[in-house]
Amino acid sequence: MIELLMPAHEQAAPPKVAPRLIAAPKIRQLFWCDFPQDAQLPEFWKRRPVIVLSYRNTLYGAVTVIPCSTQTQAGNQWAFPLQTTIDGRAAWAICDKMGTVAVSRLLPDKGGIARLPVPEFDAMLRLALEWLPKPSAPPAP
Repeated sequence: MIELLMPAHEQAAPPKVAPRLIAAPKIRQLFWCDFPQDAQLPEFWKRRPVIVLSYRNTLYGAVTVIPCSTQTQAGNQWAFPLQTTIDGRAAWAICDKMGTVAVSRLLPDKGGIARLPVPEFDAMLRLALEWLPKPSAPPAP
């Protein structure tokens, strides 16, 4: 069966969902994120931990995150092993899969909202930045 796509102007807008947090997320914080169920592999789906990457966040806006996995990431050069545990479990930040989600998708951890120490976050951020392209040299005058 072939599914026909409706033009963008005829598609229904997604729902606006109230946030489940009581304060805007902050950089370096760990949350659980309800990723979309209609994701297509290799996109992330289901509920999984994330680290907040963006630093100017609002309670009713969007937030840039790095998703994490509690599955061993042997051989994945873009997986950063976290010293900070998630629900007491070892985890890896998957630095090549950063994305932006609505704050309403975030939930605190069972034990509260954990925050990565600055040195751990900075090391993870360096790996994430390696994934991104570098700017070209400016043109000669």
